[in-house]
Amino acid sequence: MRATFLLRYCLTLWGAVLGVSITHAQVGQGAIDRQNQIIERQQQDRLREEQDRALRALPPPGGANLQQVQPQIAVPDIGATCRDIRAIRIGGDTATLPDDLRQRLERENAGRCLGVADLEGILAALTKSYIDRGYITTRAYLPAQDLRSGVLEVTVVEGKIERFEVTGGNDRAQWIRGTFPASPGDLLNLRDLEQGIDQVNSLAANNAKLDLRPGSQPGQTVVVVENPATFPVHLYTSLDNAGTRATGVNNASATVSLDSLLGFNELISITKRQSVLPERWDHKSDATGLRAVLPFGYNTFSIDASQSDYTNVLRLPGGQRLMSEGRTVSKSFTVDRVVYRDQASRASLSARVGTQSSRNWLGGEFLQVSSRDLSTLDMAASAFTQVGGGIFNARLGYVRGLKAFGALQDAGTLPDDLPHAQFRKLTLDLGFSRRFSVADRPFVWSSQFSGQRAYDTLYGTQQMLIGGNASVRGFLNTVLSGDSGFFLRNELSMPWQVALGDGAPLSGRVYTGFDVGRVSNRASGVPSGSLSGVTLGTALQWKTVSLDVFASRAVSVPGTLKREGTLYGFRLAASL
Repeated sequence: MRATFLLRYCLTLWGAVLGVSITHAQVGQGAIDRQNQIIERQQQDRLREEQDRALRALPPPGGANLQQVQPQIAVPDIGATCRDIRAIRIGGDTATLPDDLRQRLERENAGRCLGVADLEGILAALTKSYIDRGYITTRAYLPAQDLRSGVLEVTVVEGKIERFEVTGGNDRAQWIRGTFPASPGDLLNLRDLEQGIDQVNSLAANNAKLDLRPGSQPGQTVVVVENPATFPVHLYTSLDNAGTRATGVNNASATVSLDSLLGFNELISITKRQSVLPERWDHKSDATGLRAVLPFGYNTFSIDASQSDYTNVLRLPGGQRLMSEGRTVSKSFTVDRVVYRDQASRASLSARVGTQSSRNWLGGEFLQVSSRDLSTLDMAASAFTQVGGGIFNARLGYVRGLKAFGALQDAGTLPDDLPHAQFRKLTLDLGFSRRFSVADRPFVWSSQFSGQRAYDTLYGTQQMLIGGNASVRGFLNTVLSGDSGFFLRNELSMPWQVALGDGAPLSGRVYTGFDVGRVSNRASGVPSGSLSGVTLGTALQWKTVSLDVFASRAVSVPGTLKREGTLYGFRLAASL
């Protein structure tokens, strides 16, 4: 085949274009396959970044601090300083009353002469137990009784939801039954209501607030969702120079988001990203992504589908041109469930099933060796919490290659140093950010760690990739990928804001960062190593327009790779 004959001839040029060193051990179809996979991975990552930027950010963990909520207790006059109580009977709605609390109250108070303060303490302990678990409208009280009998009767009235109401003109856009994990008739738990409000406010069109109003019966509460009406269609656009020489340096993107047009609080977004300015036929890229998100109580269901294409024309020493083309189609379905939340933390479990189909051509001929279908299962546990005066987040995941959905299947005799379709790897993502002040100046420190450990040799689309604005800054065309690896980003910023007359203020931040990363490969002869870089920039925000300009430079580079010098980047974005 003509493409196979030209592979050795053009590999050195591939390395020059992509900034990746190619050793003699790599010469062959495996090397050009590796470069194709790097481009495919970059295209997919940048499309995903654009989709995430267009979405409203998940709110930090937070909610009412129930430890500070004090129950309002009223005990009627008992006609004496104290009354001898030989038994305590707690009745009413006690299905959720902890047995250990019941036993403790009986053990500590039965057989004593109890005064008003003692009775208030019993009611407060019962009511506070419910409040601490989120049941803020459940109360314990003393019914009419004769304490001279020696028996103290306590009645618990559980607070329940009578109904939901939506005000503000945006009631059609809210699917209360699906958004909130509680229904009319259920016990009122504040954490359920906070979860529902978070789901509602995940859409840019919503800015909902809760109001609890007395119901028609004792213990009943009307939950009012106040949500002012806004336009449900949003446009987010951006222009940047974060691309590579191989597929176009300057890129433009646009995302159209549709908020709850069907009335299920769903999100549907379409993202388009492509190389522009100048638009070249020989080095270009194009990606389109579709995302649909449906919240359902503590669960969130997501469907993603995307297609990315690239064209990279290699110029051979004899003046000939050799066109390399690639297409990647990805699909996935994700289920995420919040399993715990309180005033400072939130934890969730997720499962994602995905497929990826890659096709590549060289000189117009189909490259079977670098075209494949993969299927994956990604299971993860995630958590956010407030700690040390800042926000800490973590995600631990296990990813496994599947044989399902038409995926490539590994041969039983596949050597360990060849890529596996049925692979195994662990992933870990950590983040921490904290605000502080120095001489009355506000500062923000943030660190982000991302790493993975592979137990099999991986295809490039599953490897760790370092080098670029999203990993180790100071690099653009120079990248390293490996089966296992990590990168650590550290950034110190100083936010500021100035008033512009009576209009919207101009806000921004000045920041500097230092990043480091390292990758390693299980197969011999494949480049491994470390990268580090620094960056200095400023970001501006006025109304819905933002501009980020920065300079970055490599600090350390393996001797086999090219140092790019100082890189100047920008990103201009606007939303409507």
